[in-house]
Amino acid sequence: MTLRRWSRALLAALVLAGCKSEKPAATPAPEPSAPAAATPPQAPPPAPTAPAAPPAPTPAPAAGPTVSYLSPSDPERCQWVRQSLPASGEPTVLFVFNAACDRSMVSWSPDGKEGVVFTWPSGEGEQPKAWRVDLVAHTGKALDLKTLPGGVGAGDQDKPAIEQISFDKKGQVVALVTDIYVTRKTKKGPGGKTVLTFEGKSYALPEGVEGSPGLAHAYRLEDGAWKHLETKASGFESDLAPGTRELDTVKTLQPVANASVSSDRMVGDDAPEAAVKKLDAAFPGQDESGQWMQVSTPGGTVYYRGSQGGEYLYPSVPVAWEQGGKLVEVEGLLAKKDDFLGIQTQDAFLLISNYGDPHSVQVWDTKTKERVLSAEGASAPAFWPKPAGP
Repeated sequence: MTLRRWSRALLAALVLAGCKSEKPAATPAPEPSAPAAATPPQAPPPAPTAPAAPPAPTPAPAAGPTVSYLSPSDPERCQWVRQSLPASGEPTVLFVFNAACDRSMVSWSPDGKEGVVFTWPSGEGEQPKAWRVDLVAHTGKALDLKTLPGGVGAGDQDKPAIEQISFDKKGQVVALVTDIYVTRKTKKGPGGKTVLTFEGKSYALPEGVEGSPGLAHAYRLEDGAWKHLETKASGFESDLAPGTRELDTVKTLQPVANASVSSDRMVGDDAPEAAVKKLDAAFPGQDESGQWMQVSTPGGTVYYRGSQGGEYLYPSVPVAWEQGGKLVEVEGLLAKKDDFLGIQTQDAFLLISNYGDPHSVQVWDTKTKERVLSAEGASAPAFWPKPAGP
């Protein structure tokens, strides 16, 4: 409530009496008063203002899967990006690093808030590189690899080399290191077993192991230093060799998306005989060393040809599904005969990565059979992992 103050003018009267004459003194005529100032006209009241329209609601983020991949900005500069499905607009750039996309891999922490990028060297004079990435702030910090075996140099013959750097299921950074014996001689241990030594300890090579002998190591990053976790003797440089999979530590690691082809690339099951007959009729002339495989999706079964590559089969073309009662190839696939493919599924989406030339990642909605993403030149593609539960 407004408080007002009121003031009163005090009036003083002076009365003078005198009898100098019988007539009263003449009273001077009052001066004419000034005319009253004209009152300015009142401005009309402002017109009522219409209430402001509420701001448009911010579109909710897509609830469907998203895809992660590496996209080159030049031969030695790479972007780690994330693209929602179905793709619309430019992907979100998570981190930019100075290395080649096609020699890199990425890994995610269990809560999906952090990532690790690792790039292996391709030749003499190059160094392995790694970064720990804040996937929320889109920033990264280089990891010091110098004290890690293989952390300096390109992993020359008979020298250790870093194979992988990734997160484990506790959110700790772990490095896998290989040390393959090429010209070095192994030793004989108790019972005539082949043994390899490391830091004064002997490690027996498993009986009948495939490939060249060597050592597999695991290290964990603790307080900025690499702590040795595990070492085992294993076989390397063969499709059937166990390599670092011999380590128990491998079972504790998070998924990795790799720019190179891995030996565990086959997915799905053997196609049943009835489907094989239809596939052979629809796509004649396939190499008899391969076989038909199938993958179940919410939109129906996807078939692909497993082609022989070394000791293993790998996914290749044709990739097909049923439409209108007929088996037809997936439309718009950027792949040709003998290209190595990678096949992944999440929800109703089918992701096909091509490790041939050019590298690419493409995604289809298996229910509508429509292509929802196509990125040529992409490496290490994968569906974004769903955060681990409590």
